[in-house]
Order: sequence, then C-alpha cells, then structure tokens
Amino acid sequence: MQLPLAVTEAGSAGRRGWRLGPGSQAVALACSMLVIGCGSQEEDRNLPAAEVGLTKDVPPIFDDGELQLFEVKRGLQFPILQPNAEQSAALGKDVQPYGRTPWITDQDVKVQLTWTLSNLDDDGHNVEILVDPWNEFGRYVPGLQLTNASEQKLEPNSSGIDHFYVLEGKGSGEASRRHGTFTFADMDELAIDFATVQAMIKNPPPLPNGAQQDPDMMTDPLPVYANHAFNFQNRSYDDVLVAPYIPRVIAGLTGIDFGFRTGEKATVALEIAIEIVDSGKGRVATKGETKPMLKATSEVVTVGSPVPAAM
Repeated sequence: MQLPLAVTEAGSAGRRGWRLGPGSQAVALACSMLVIGCGSQEEDRNLPAAEVGLTKDVPPIFDDGELQLFEVKRGLQFPILQPNAEQSAALGKDVQPYGRTPWITDQDVKVQLTWTLSNLDDDGHNVEILVDPWNEFGRYVPGLQLTNASEQKLEPNSSGIDHFYVLEGKGSGEASRRHGTFTFADMDELAIDFATVQAMIKNPPPLPNGAQQDPDMMTDPLPVYANHAFNFQNRSYDDVLVAPYIPRVIAGLTGIDFGFRTGEKATVALEIAIEIVDSGKGRVATKGETKPMLKATSEVVTVGSPVPAAM
C-alpha cells in the first residue's frame, strides 16, 4: 500500500455533529418560553478526519552520521471566525506576551483530538507522535537543543505533545496499531504551555549557576525550560518551575501541526479526528458558514537551533 507524504482530508462532507452542553437542555427550554435573558449555548463540531503518512522513500529530515530522524507533519487550521472591525478595535493593548488581547482564549474554544497510529510494515517500529500548537501569535516549531557543547551534539526539542509508542509488525493484528485521545484537558494544557513558552521567549529564564564557567554545560536555559513546560507529565497548575512565566491571559488554540517521527525508514500512517467546542461566544464557524475565517499566523515560534536541511 503506497501512502503519500501528506494525505488530504478524508471526504468533503466529514462527520459534523451538534449537541447542547451540560445542563443546557433545560436552559434552552427556558429560552424558548421566556425569549429573553439567554445567551448562546455551547456548540460541538466534529471536523473531517485527517491523515499523514510516511513511506520508506522519504529522506531523513536530519542525519549527522549518528542520528537519523524521519518525520512527517501536516498543518490543520481550526474553523475560527475572523473578528470584524468593531471586534478587532475592542481588543485591548499591552496584554503580555502577545501585545494585545487574544481574539481566541482558552476559555472560548475547547479542542479534543482522537488518533489512530498504524504500522504497515512487517517489522515493528518505535514511533513518536508529535502535536505542535498554533495560536493567533505564532506556530510552534521545535528546534534542536545543544546537549554537548564540546562535541556539538544536538537532540530534538520536545513537541507540544510528544509520546513514544511501540508498534508491532502488520501481521500482529491490533498490536500493529495504537489508539488514543488527547482530551480537552490535555489540549487546554497545550495552550497554556505554548503561552508559557511565548512568555519565556519574551523574558528569558536566567542562566544556571556555573554555566558561563563550564564550556560543556548548556548555556541557553530556554530549551530546557520549554521542554519542561511541554513535558506531558508536568501540569501547569502545580509546576513550580514555570509558574512565574504563565501568562494571566492564555491565547486559545487556532490550529495544530500533527505528525510523527521515527529513527528508521518506515511505512506508518496516522489518522486524527478533531472535536471542537465553541463556549458560546460564536468564535467557531458553523456548518456552511460564509463569514471570513481567521487567517493562519505566519509567525514561527521556536527555541534552540533550527532543524537543518537533510544531509
């Protein structure tokens, strides 16, 4: 089976559903009776399934003679409406680290991601699922971290969500596939972590003690802090290290880059399904919406060194 590097969205009329939020059925009934005093209810939309695939003819994105990385990613923008002129003018200034109030906050839009990872080779592979966040102010692209200055040894920084999975060969049935969900809480944490890293870039953490005296020591603490913030086990609500950098206002997710990485040639596919919930402010486009959509940011946010071209 041949897989393209990036497969288009499956179907032009993917599954979309709508449901009232918790307790809202009673509220909706009250609205129909009273007609006044009721605002918009939560609306739930399921986006068309999206896929990305790796084949054995794809060259490595990085090869230093010791480490090879094979990676595929695809961008997916969420259907967020663009603010009109009046709404744009109402956004406050000097909200850090963004420079203005976000049009989308983590309270306006909630996201959940369900995924299936499939090995199409006879041999097993270790595969690293990668999800990197977008907001209005940037798109996170992990760079490389210098882990040994004297040997100039580099390792990839963590993605916003970064998990390893072991896939058996395709003849192993279910063992050749993995399924999972990054929940609404997980994706909320991703938005907070990205905002925290943006704040760290604006006001970098201090150098560790002795870093200037030891040439083999990492002298840029930013990748260490960023990787710590994005670590799935470290949650912002009880993380002392990053607490000083968490912004008061958290920009909401407007899209993601999703994909995976292996350390060897492989034939693997990843399919995701996105559920997106509008909290009631009318930020998410409805089915058949004709209003202008929020444009994807062109600002790249990264820490460490950029990934060089494949050698």
